[in-house]
Amino acid sequence: MFRKIYLLALGLVFCGLTAMAQDNSGAIKVTLKDKANNEAIPFANVVVYQNGVQVGVGTTNMDGEAVVKPLTPGKYDVKGVYVGYQASEVKGVVVGEGKTVPVTIALSSGDGVNLAEVEVVTYQVPLIDPDTKTGQTVTREDYQNMATKNINSVAATTAGIYQADEGKGLNVRGGRDGATTYFVDGIKVIGGLGLPQQGVDQINVITGGLPAMYGDATSGVISVTTRGPQGKLFGGVELISSQLTDAYGYNSLGFSIGGPILQKTDTNGVKSPIVGFFLAGQGTYEKDPNPSYLVRYKLKDDKLKEIQAQPLIPSKTGTGFNRALEYVTADDFEEIKARQNVATRGFVLNGKIDIKAAKNTNVTLGGAYEYNNGHGFIGSYSLYNAENNPQTIGSTMRSYIRVTQKFGNSNQNASDKEKEQSVIKNAFFSFLASYELTQSKTQDDTHKDRYFDYGYIGKYNRRFSERENIYNYAFNPKMILAGDTIKAWEYQGRQEVGVDFEASDMNYNMARYTSYLYDYLGSDNIFGLDWISAYGGLRNGDQPASIYSLWAATGNQYGSYAKSKASQFRIASSFNADIKNHALTIGIEYDQRESRGYSVFAQGLWTRMRLLANSHTTELDKENPIYVSELSGTYPAYYYDYLYNAEAQTEFSKNLLAKLGLPENHTGFINIDDMDPSTFSIDMFSAEDLLGQNSGNQFVDYFGYDYTGNVDKNATDLNRFLNKTDAKGYNTLPVGAFRPIYMAGYIQDKFDFKDIKFNVGLRVDRYDANQKILKDQYLTYNAKTV
Repeated sequence: MFRKIYLLALGLVFCGLTAMAQDNSGAIKVTLKDKANNEAIPFANVVVYQNGVQVGVGTTNMDGEAVVKPLTPGKYDVKGVYVGYQASEVKGVVVGEGKTVPVTIALSSGDGVNLAEVEVVTYQVPLIDPDTKTGQTVTREDYQNMATKNINSVAATTAGIYQADEGKGLNVRGGRDGATTYFVDGIKVIGGLGLPQQGVDQINVITGGLPAMYGDATSGVISVTTRGPQGKLFGGVELISSQLTDAYGYNSLGFSIGGPILQKTDTNGVKSPIVGFFLAGQGTYEKDPNPSYLVRYKLKDDKLKEIQAQPLIPSKTGTGFNRALEYVTADDFEEIKARQNVATRGFVLNGKIDIKAAKNTNVTLGGAYEYNNGHGFIGSYSLYNAENNPQTIGSTMRSYIRVTQKFGNSNQNASDKEKEQSVIKNAFFSFLASYELTQSKTQDDTHKDRYFDYGYIGKYNRRFSERENIYNYAFNPKMILAGDTIKAWEYQGRQEVGVDFEASDMNYNMARYTSYLYDYLGSDNIFGLDWISAYGGLRNGDQPASIYSLWAATGNQYGSYAKSKASQFRIASSFNADIKNHALTIGIEYDQRESRGYSVFAQGLWTRMRLLANSHTTELDKENPIYVSELSGTYPAYYYDYLYNAEAQTEFSKNLLAKLGLPENHTGFINIDDMDPSTFSIDMFSAEDLLGQNSGNQFVDYFGYDYTGNVDKNATDLNRFLNKTDAKGYNTLPVGAFRPIYMAGYIQDKFDFKDIKFNVGLRVDRYDANQKILKDQYLTYNAKTV
């Protein structure tokens, strides 16, 4: 007795020194009775099997009851055995997560009973589950028979859950779709579930009455248990395709394989697995993963090619151009079933290895990998510009180790069992450590992270008239020269007089807008870069105007690049024991997350560079007039060089001049539109260059990365943000990754009172943002902190 109390105390201490996983085990409560007189059978043996492998044993007490735990969610066979009685086995007992399943087995004895045979009974799922929370449990068989295999859609069959469409997020009892918490094998998931269809064993949906073991959940909980190893080698392959039956092109190839790696043979020649494995994978391709019941249309291919070749039409007024897409008619469209350019490809792999390290010690090593690559649907692109749907690539990697240690001896003889009926029973300790990493990026699938290829139309050789052109001078009757007031022609600045254009095939359909202007008008009739834009052509970094403010025009490129990364390290432990009629669980959790993100409005960089390259030479040096004899007559003409303003010069300007081999104080015009995209790199800018410098335009957004997109491993620090500079003294404005810490402790008790089941618990959660924030100087009272 004292030894068992000591083990309980030791377990609690060890639990307090470790941290975080979710104990998703269940139990089977067996009652053995004499079939003839309905009396309890004490000190009988109860054996629990899963897939032919013995996973638990128990001995009935004076009331004929035995509880076998911990059991992972799934299906089990339960056998009751006692001397002088015919053994009986109940097959297909469904154990749900956190549930105790009652099973009554009646044993027969006396004349006419063959003790050498085993009576087999099929388990009948009760109409009302006495140990249910609000929600439902979906078994593997139910899952395989459903029309949908999407976890969210399966969960949406539960009362109280709303789903807008197949595969979409869930609203549990009015909660937001992002408030649903997911667990896989007891691991809290932050990325993709990573579950091949053949790897799912059970899905538990809880919409209310959450036990204390669940925290950080403001809505429902969906917990998925994957399949485990079996006593014999097994496997299967499944191919599903709708390629020949509908227009949406669903294709899936999945497999599963598992069985023992190492087995031990006992004295009776019976083999039992010591090490087993399970592996499942699935590859999918979907032409349209989210078909719509609405009628979809597209511009006919020949008409689209015609407009791509000639996107502009001369205006009938004789001035300017109109967009060809404004002249399409109903006859130019055709109805389609599947949306264009939204195909997705994916692969998931899930596996585990179970190790029976000792008689009462089990170790599980598991992991999952998920990869997705597809094009997103943008409604405004769908009619004329589907070829430019953005590409999103994402992956999730997850690994874990779980250790379960049972306490006590399961091989007691009959006389010892009677003596050792203890107050504390079924004591076990569970420890889980997991790590998850999820990554994603969204981009144009042609340009990827080559930021300066976005929006590149071609080379524009801009021609200017400067000192030599009298039209760049204005008559000033009160010009000040050496302290005297004179009448003179005063230089006003350079004027653009023409642009030569060389189209690039990097963004061909965008370049056609400008190429058509040049083909129709000729380069001698195009007088400036802004003139091109005014007449419907495109400059580097421009987008074609939308059609009726509804539809993106052909060639309208997706102009941004974004990437994100999030990780989660979790450790958890719990101690479980039955004390008389109470099933106690004590656990603590620790969660360290890290998230970072970076995005850049790549196409807008051309417009930004056009401004930054010459921002330090916008004014004339009127302190140093230069006499121009060839333009002087009755009145003299004076020319000014451009004034170098060091304070207004940007880091981009300095780096570009250095790359071009020009001095830093160069005041000539820098034409970035005549340069190849390979000339530029994101590190030529300063953080302030890209954040807009009070211009109202922000070209990058970042945390956990620096402004150029490199990982920043430092923590967020206000002093560092405000004061850190680069080698040239420009502020780098670093923002560290978001690293919140989540901790919790809980105690839970399950017990019966007559026919009423109680599930009582207390949970304490602590959240730490793990970074300092600015103090609100306008608070009337001091803010409370945790």
